Amino acid sequence: MIKYFLKLNNKSFEDKYLFIFFSIFPITFLLGNLLINLFLLLINIIFLIKLFKKNYNFNLENKILLYSLIFLFLSFLINLLYSDNFKLTYLRVFKFILIIGSILSFRQLILTYKENELKKLYWLWSLIFLIVFVDIILELTFKKNIMGMSSIIPGRVASFSGKEMTIGHYYSAFSLFALSYFHLNFKKKNFGILIAMILIIISFLIGERSNFVKTAISISLFILIVYEINLKYKLLSLSSIIIVFVLILNFNENYKIRYFNQVAKILTKNGISYYLDNSIYGAHYNVAKEIFKDNPIFGVGIKNYRIESFSKKYDDLDHKENDKRGNTHPHQTHYEFMSETGLFGYSIFLTFIIVSFGLFLKNYKKDKNLYQLSGMIYIIVALIPLLPSGSFFSTYTSGLFWINYAVMAGYIKK
Repeated sequence: MIKYFLKLNNKSFEDKYLFIFFSIFPITFLLGNLLINLFLLLINIIFLIKLFKKNYNFNLENKILLYSLIFLFLSFLINLLYSDNFKLTYLRVFKFILIIGSILSFRQLILTYKENELKKLYWLWSLIFLIVFVDIILELTFKKNIMGMSSIIPGRVASFSGKEMTIGHYYSAFSLFALSYFHLNFKKKNFGILIAMILIIISFLIGERSNFVKTAISISLFILIVYEINLKYKLLSLSSIIIVFVLILNFNENYKIRYFNQVAKILTKNGISYYLDNSIYGAHYNVAKEIFKDNPIFGVGIKNYRIESFSKKYDDLDHKENDKRGNTHPHQTHYEFMSETGLFGYSIFLTFIIVSFGLFLKNYKKDKNLYQLSGMIYIIVALIPLLPSGSFFSTYTSGLFWINYAVMAGYIKK
């Protein structure tokens, strides 16, 4: 496939290599942050070459996208001025320039390549996802993946993420693109729903509870929007999944502990309050709330929660797990934004997302692009309040978020 696109005479050198880098970009999330950052850098170098050659189409939609991203970037710059620790913040802030270049570069692909050509990109993304899917099943079956790696926590799957144990996040970020590719190219409704159910079940078996909930919600939304099925079939599908989950919980003690013993109380009356008052995540949220109260306008600065959460002035907070409150991030995107960027940064970010969502809705009603829908669903579900999440400003988490955003925004038309 790479040779095919390098030989296309009607595409520029830069466009050919942008296509190659974006086509294999999902692999970088399996190989580490260094490779993610390297690909972002290479994509931006190509983008700069296109700008230098005046070979980038700054139409109205591209200008709106650029200005909105710059607006968000400026809010991060202002946050940098008020950061408690400049050295911790500035790298994450200026790295956002690479994110902007990458989003605009992906949009360039969509404007340059025809639909049947872009199909090859999503085919490769789906193939990479399929390899991960098979690897997860192998680890579930033989306790080790293709590379000989295994989970260090009972009831969890590591796959290619190794000790980081973040394969559930990767799975959640790319599952809808694979499902979209299957639906568009095979058009077998009943079989497509069966695959969707299997994807949800495997996500459950990965053992990452928050990412399982997000994956289940994402795929369910996709099914409700895309597939026109009667109520009887919906109930049958839901019942089948529930039966599978019950059987797994009854016959596997590790999953029973992770999904039932540790989570069951959340589903009872006042369960969420109990969860927040008695869990480590609740302790992270609690100190993040206090940090926000002490720094309501601009927060303590991006990546500064890792220092402020250990501050002695929060030693006496009323929380059962307060001694474990300190961490690198509060494990929830909204608390992270509030504590590190304050009302100023948080409100601008929410405005940015809401406006992007509004533009998406206008376009989706007309074009019904499933890849754009997949990106949008991931963005919305990733921002569900209270559910634990990775650090928004980390390389891995932000990379998955912004590649989905790039697909969602890339198809926006006037």
